Amino acid sequence: MHQQKSARRYSQLSALTGVAALSLVALVGCSGGSGSSESPASTTSSASDPSSSSTNETSTSERTEESEAPSTSSSAAAAPAGSAGALTPPGTKLKLGQPANTHANTGNDPKDAKYKTATFITKVTKIVPGSSADLSAFKDAAKYAGQTPYYVYTETTLTSLSKPTAGMSAPSVDAQLKDGSDAQKLIVFGSFDKCESTQFDTTGKGDALSLKVGSTAISCSVFLAPKGDQISSVSYTDPRFSYVKYSDNQYQDNPIVWSK
Repeated sequence: MHQQKSARRYSQLSALTGVAALSLVALVGCSGGSGSSESPASTTSSASDPSSSSTNETSTSERTEESEAPSTSSSAAAAPAGSAGALTPPGTKLKLGQPANTHANTGNDPKDAKYKTATFITKVTKIVPGSSADLSAFKDAAKYAGQTPYYVYTETTLTSLSKPTAGMSAPSVDAQLKDGSDAQKLIVFGSFDKCESTQFDTTGKGDALSLKVGSTAISCSVFLAPKGDQISSVSYTDPRFSYVKYSDNQYQDNPIVWSK
């Protein structure tokens, strides 16, 4: 079931390019936004929803909701790389705050002049339980009755870019409940001060605008847990790297996992 869920996500992967991509990146996660006093809108998305794999998402309007598809992370004992270098192996188990070396690309053909790659040091730093009252800020708060929000913070440092670009997305993560099934992600449209994100620094202007190597972005993602349950782990399945063949991505069925 996990592989079927991942295949749907994998078919959606595509990279953002240019300044327009920077505009989208500026909306990633539950950002501080414009400071509008209007209640934020929201929607939930399971990890199987392709619309949730390319950002931590803030976008415009339409709401969709899919049911959860249970999944469990397989185990493998492999030591993570702690600084820029070899990718952290699939199946690595980490504690919160421990680093993993991850990557992303635009396109899947290295011969393409527009093909770019990036590497990162990624850390899941905090899993913070919220209160069901936090959800009252949303216009559609009634649909989340009985749910508890959890705020998952990911710190990502850009360690390399093969070519200057402002259109490279940081790695994204999923979260799991106590039974190992994927938790629903709450996608926020607008400002939500309980869960704010920051972006990579940029350098240059116009066509030369690029993310700044060495800068760090902090992403806050909101996941929902039913009453009596909780977020127990966070997983990385390499969703920002587009492979020529689905089977080439070994993280899909053997993700990197962070837990307390």
